[in-house]
Amino acid sequence: MTAAPASWLPLAIVAVMAATAHWLNHLASQPLPENDAAFRHDPELIVDNLVATAFDRDGNPRYILSAARMLHYTDDETTELTAPRFQHRSATSPTISAEAARGFISTRGDHVHLLDRVRLTRAATAGTPELVLTTDYLQITPEAEVMRTDRAVELHQGASSMRADNMLLDGKARSLELKGNVKGLYEPR
Repeated sequence: MTAAPASWLPLAIVAVMAATAHWLNHLASQPLPENDAAFRHDPELIVDNLVATAFDRDGNPRYILSAARMLHYTDDETTELTAPRFQHRSATSPTISAEAARGFISTRGDHVHLLDRVRLTRAATAGTPELVLTTDYLQITPEAEVMRTDRAVELHQGASSMRADNMLLDGKARSLELKGNVKGLYEPR
């Protein structure tokens, strides 16, 4: 006795459904391909021996930012600096330089942050010795001519020295403000 083809049809449909279910189960248990590009933090731009100069209206250098290396990341718009150096130049005041082991530029580009072994120097003038300030962090706002830190600072000028918990240097007002636990030794000229 042979079965009619119509009786095999439901069995064939169940077999195809079982095979499809097995195939889908096999696909679902496979690990997803690793596409970690969305999770990586790779630089889009690498610049060695960076030197960027901003000029005043007369074409004179106003400030210069240099670094051994700059890395720019587009995923979070950060810019990292290795061995950065910042110089503020003016025809009416001594050059102020700041350098550090590393740093970064804010997302909008309006602040430069220096980190680790920061050394700020104001050049000596005819009647004033060089001023050297050291700290672990310095925020520079070039357009406002402001440099500040909320970390401990040490300041040395000639035989004088001071320490404080934080500092604000305003280039436009030509002032240096030390705050918090200020201690020092002042030697008159």
